[in-house]
Amino acid sequence: MGNGTGPGMSGAFSGGGDEMMGMGGGGDVMTGMVGGEVTEMSPEVRWIFEMAWYGETVRDDGLICEEHPPKLSSDGIWEKLIVKTVGLYFWQYRLPKLEIVILLVFFLWQAFNILFKKLRLSVPKFSSMMLAGLLLNVVVTLSGDNSLIGEILVTKNRVDIAALLGSFGFLIFWFLKGVKMDVKRIFKAEAKARVTGVASVTFPILVGFFLYSLKSAENRPLSANEYDIMLLMESITSFSGIARLLRDLGMNHSSIGRVALSSALVSDIVGLLLLVANVSRVSKSFNDGLSILFEISLFLVIAFAAVRPLMFKVIKRKREGRPIEDKYIYGILVLVCLSCMYWEDLSQFPPLGAFFLGLAIPNGPPIGSALVERLESFNFGIILPLFLSAIMLRTDITSWKGCLTFFSSDDKKFAVASLILLIFLLKLSVSVIVPYLYKMPLRDSIILALIMSHKGIIELSFYLFSYSLVMVSKDTFSILVLSIVLNSVFIPVVIGFLYDPSKQFMCYQKRNLASMKNIGELKTLVCIHRPDHISSMINLLEASYQSEESPLTCYVLHLVELQGQDVPTLISHKVQKLGVGSGKKYSENVILSFEHFHRYVCSSISIDTFTCIANANHMQDDICWLALDKAVTLIILPFHRTWSLDRTSIVSDVEMTRFLNLNVLKQAPCSVGILIERHLVNKKQEPQQSLKVCTIFVGGKDDREALAFAKRMGRQENVTLTVLRLLASGKSKEATGWDQMLDTVELRELMKSNDAGTVKEETSTIYLEQEILDGADTSMLLRSMAFDYDLFVVGRTCGENHEATSGIENWCEFEELGVIGDFLASPDFPSKTSVLVVQQQRTVVNNN
Repeated sequence: MGNGTGPGMSGAFSGGGDEMMGMGGGGDVMTGMVGGEVTEMSPEVRWIFEMAWYGETVRDDGLICEEHPPKLSSDGIWEKLIVKTVGLYFWQYRLPKLEIVILLVFFLWQAFNILFKKLRLSVPKFSSMMLAGLLLNVVVTLSGDNSLIGEILVTKNRVDIAALLGSFGFLIFWFLKGVKMDVKRIFKAEAKARVTGVASVTFPILVGFFLYSLKSAENRPLSANEYDIMLLMESITSFSGIARLLRDLGMNHSSIGRVALSSALVSDIVGLLLLVANVSRVSKSFNDGLSILFEISLFLVIAFAAVRPLMFKVIKRKREGRPIEDKYIYGILVLVCLSCMYWEDLSQFPPLGAFFLGLAIPNGPPIGSALVERLESFNFGIILPLFLSAIMLRTDITSWKGCLTFFSSDDKKFAVASLILLIFLLKLSVSVIVPYLYKMPLRDSIILALIMSHKGIIELSFYLFSYSLVMVSKDTFSILVLSIVLNSVFIPVVIGFLYDPSKQFMCYQKRNLASMKNIGELKTLVCIHRPDHISSMINLLEASYQSEESPLTCYVLHLVELQGQDVPTLISHKVQKLGVGSGKKYSENVILSFEHFHRYVCSSISIDTFTCIANANHMQDDICWLALDKAVTLIILPFHRTWSLDRTSIVSDVEMTRFLNLNVLKQAPCSVGILIERHLVNKKQEPQQSLKVCTIFVGGKDDREALAFAKRMGRQENVTLTVLRLLASGKSKEATGWDQMLDTVELRELMKSNDAGTVKEETSTIYLEQEILDGADTSMLLRSMAFDYDLFVVGRTCGENHEATSGIENWCEFEELGVIGDFLASPDFPSKTSVLVVQQQRTVVNNN
């Protein structure tokens, strides 16, 4: 039994406002079937009739008594054919109504999201959800509560099931926010991130309190509660909101994104401490404040001293490779509900209970990642939009009229709008100045300040909670909602215009093999996804040339998909030794394999190992940042297909890896190679047997890069290099353009030192020229030499717009390999020879 109201989140969504508690209050007379006859009913009688049909009765004191289980849906056509009753319309039954609201909200927010993507505007998904709710509010306001859409969306005198479900989704959102947050990152944050996080919260609050104290009590248009709530919520920066914003903008792996995440985490923790500290100040007595703080401390002790150790015991009991059992997931969800009930009983913000419980759950695999994997997608896409739409439907859009002008007749509305603008400008200013003082570029400082000033669902929910407790008025609540909608739409758009991700890896110097002239140190970045890639990369490194004049430095990057946490992590195992830290459990095999290779096989190669734990869609940013930071010359990536042990069939085809390779090719600050291993590339063959490498040269910068790498291999002992140059039949060999002149210079040494078909003993290099007519001729030539080599090295654009690929370019399956590379890596190619496809650096400024 209940009246559908309450002090907490559910009360705010259950008809808690006074305007929802009337019993009709006028309107058109309705008709219905009573006793088999059509009669006219007033709205009050109609409501009582509906209650009776639902199995509910209304007491004299206004409370609703509900029979359980309630009638969720109609009996279909049997209501009219057999029972001979009219019943309700199908949308008035609870289950159909809930389904209609879910579908309506889902399609509307998805439509806004798609529209913004088509317009190339960087608007987060939360903003699309709020705009969907705002549109529904406008439709209901224009059509009236008694219209069909109003009857579906605005629930009177009864618990709003859709909004209640959305509230539960919001609790799950806060819980997952805690699960994905790594508080230890505060101690790892840079100084500029820590100072920015603290200053962006404390400075607006101090200025706000100073200005508030200047006015006398009778001249203050805002109450103390309203002012405190607005000052605190407008000053803090939510870590979860910023993490979601950066994810939607594709910036969470950029340098600005990393600083913003650290700053937001510091700001969030400072805000939570201020929020808890404010509890005792607003309590009725000193003893009440101490009591609440004691109960909050008791909850935290139980969460971190009892629940967290229990979770670690569950992890230890779990079998290796097996998922977390369902009973533990269900048990955690029960704890989430109990935590929210505990905080509700304290008259505090209920989602904080779910958040602190989430902090106690170990993030990352296996428990944290399992919770995020099972709950986040469904919750974020289906349930959470109901919460945001319900908030927007509770907003009075007519209250916005008086706050949009500086010369408003309503002092309170003007005061609310002015305070919001003032805090925004203060927060924006301090968030620009602090990073700039730490030598961050001004443009990046402005972008960081805009990110730190972003508002979203966290602030919106806290304002709703305050409104449900009658701590802020409806007009104030509506203006605050408007400010958040405008903030969440326009700030990401401005960030999108200021931030150009295509320029973040631009270089002002050449980082490619062709410019090194085969001398000097070669720095490579080797990427590992699976254990299968370890041996192929080690064999390629061993076959590459190393000497005192031309040493080889290798950075090994193990790529692990981010699960169960928000912040990407890059671990250096040179600083963090094996057996210490979170990287060990992911990369132990990689670290041990390359340490063994360095210690016992090839000690002349310098090796440094890293682990990158990142979102799959943004791993390319971490690869390129490491390549840029270490001044790498060549990135070597594994192909997305993996062959069986006998190299005859494909056992895995990972599209995520292919997507990553394509993105690295577009933005890498150096040259890139993609290794397709179908034959073990190992210079230590049988005694007196050499590794046979063939480079196919047609012309162009990628071919020159492939030739430069092959030349380094050709200087290695037991490596025989063959350079096959394909010439268009009947055309002059003389250089007529800049690219052809560079090709001639690159081949001049080989052409001078080799007559056609002869071998230079000290380098074991063979130079061949072959005239071809078209792509079919090239195909026959390559098939005839398929079994003569262990490794083909080709440029990505090898043969592009040339007679060598005429007629076969349309058969290319993988654009990242180019036409010739794709042909050599095809399952239809007769031999199982490995292929290395090389692309020269693309992101150099003024590069020829």
